[in-house]
Amino acid sequence: MKQHLAETIRGSVARLNAAIDRRFGRWRKPVSTALRWGVPLALLVYLGHGLAQIGWRQVWEARPDSLAFYVVLFLPFFIQPSADMTIYRNLWGVGRALPLTVLLRKRYLNNVMVEYSGEAYFCLWVDRNLKIGRADMLHAVKDSNVLSAGAGLTMVWMILLGLTACGDLKLPAAISSNLWSYGGVASLPLVLCLALVMGGRRVTSLSRRQIVSTFFIHLSRSAFALALEFLLWWLSGALPDAAICLEFVGLRLLITRLPLIPRKDLLFVGVGMAAAGMMSLSQPRIAAVLVIMTGFDQALEFVVVGLPWLFEQARSKGDISETSP
Repeated sequence: MKQHLAETIRGSVARLNAAIDRRFGRWRKPVSTALRWGVPLALLVYLGHGLAQIGWRQVWEARPDSLAFYVVLFLPFFIQPSADMTIYRNLWGVGRALPLTVLLRKRYLNNVMVEYSGEAYFCLWVDRNLKIGRADMLHAVKDSNVLSAGAGLTMVWMILLGLTACGDLKLPAAISSNLWSYGGVASLPLVLCLALVMGGRRVTSLSRRQIVSTFFIHLSRSAFALALEFLLWWLSGALPDAAICLEFVGLRLLITRLPLIPRKDLLFVGVGMAAAGMMSLSQPRIAAVLVIMTGFDQALEFVVVGLPWLFEQARSKGDISETSP
């Protein structure tokens, strides 16, 4: 039954891709290239203009002075790859055969390239290096992403409910009057998580115990990452109180939940700067924190993941050229 369902899904996806290629095939590559490079360039131009209006010198002088702020900056980078490594080692029982390096590369590709390109690389690596059936592998990756979305959404709801209960969050009238409609759409990932639990072996290769453990690992990872981000805002001194720190944490989480949008980190910088102006907060101080957080993450990705990966590829090509006649 499960194999028949997987074959049916693969056949439907193949037919859909073929139909898309026939109708829009010649536009797929230009559109993909435009999204990959055009959106980040447009965001960079927008951010450069916004920072120039604030004043580069004012932003530089408003940078955080706390040493603890810069120490904590290192920690969020490793949270998601470490959680993913724990999840997949647990699901597949592969132990150290699945190194952290591969999950760091997955994160790097998802951030630098089109979203979910990291998942494609990860599936290809697992297919080549681990003795796992393709159906089980694809189910595990798919279901882990669904459970991750559900865990992230749970954290969004928890933050929004907490802020609303404290009276620190005022929902716009358009949302308040259609709260059930917005809530229903926003809760789709949780509905999919529930479908995994209720559907059992008919829709997934994971047991209910694996589903629950995977969900709570994602939930713990999300909570820890948000706690660190809250701590960064608090240590920065850019925001006046804990409630506003939590609002910026929630804003970042909402943006990361947006599907298929490249360079969400740059988008958050722009949205954060705009929010600072709307909330009559210190724009230079908030801009300094946003730029430092984003720039540090990008630098860490390049130094820890991108540069070693580049050297490895160059060395592999050199070895091939030396052994070829």
